[in-house]
Amino acid sequence: MKKLLTFLILMGASATMAFAEKIAVQIIPDQLIATCHDETEVGDAIKFKTVQDVYYKDKMFIAKNSPVIGIVDFANDNGWYIDHAQIDFKTFKTRDVNGNLVTINSPVKINGFETLKYKGNRKAQFFNYIGTIYRGKEIELIPGQDDIKFTVWLEK
Repeated sequence: MKKLLTFLILMGASATMAFAEKIAVQIIPDQLIATCHDETEVGDAIKFKTVQDVYYKDKMFIAKNSPVIGIVDFANDNGWYIDHAQIDFKTFKTRDVNGNLVTINSPVKINGFETLKYKGNRKAQFFNYIGTIYRGKEIELIPGQDDIKFTVWLEK
C-alpha cells in the first residue's frame, strides 16, 4: 500500500484515501406496511424502530426502540402470474442518543413473495405459495405479528 501511494505521488496523482466504517442497524416495522389496497405509495414515510442498541466507538449511538422513518422510493402492486408486489426504501432517518438527526442511506427491498416465510401459520403459507402461480403476492407486514427484521447500514 505504501509503495502504491509513493508511486501515485511521484506520478503527480493526488493520494487521498477515505475509509468509511459501516455500522449495522436492525429495524422492524412499527406500522402496517401493505400494498393490498394501495396503502403504500412513493414518498410515504413509514415508521420503523430499532431492534437493539447501536454502538459506535464503544459508546451507545442509537438506543433500542428508537423511531426510524423510512421514505418509500419505489412501490409496485402485484400482478398476474408470479408478479409480486415490491416496496423499496433508500433513505432512513432517526435520532442518535444526543438528539442529532442521523440519515441512513441503505437500500431495503420488500418483495411480497419473500414476506411469506415470515407468516406464522404454516397451512396459510402453503396455500399462499401455491396461489402465487396465478397471482403475485401482495405485501402485508403487521407489526408485532410478522417476525421480520431488516438491516440497514450506517456509514460513519
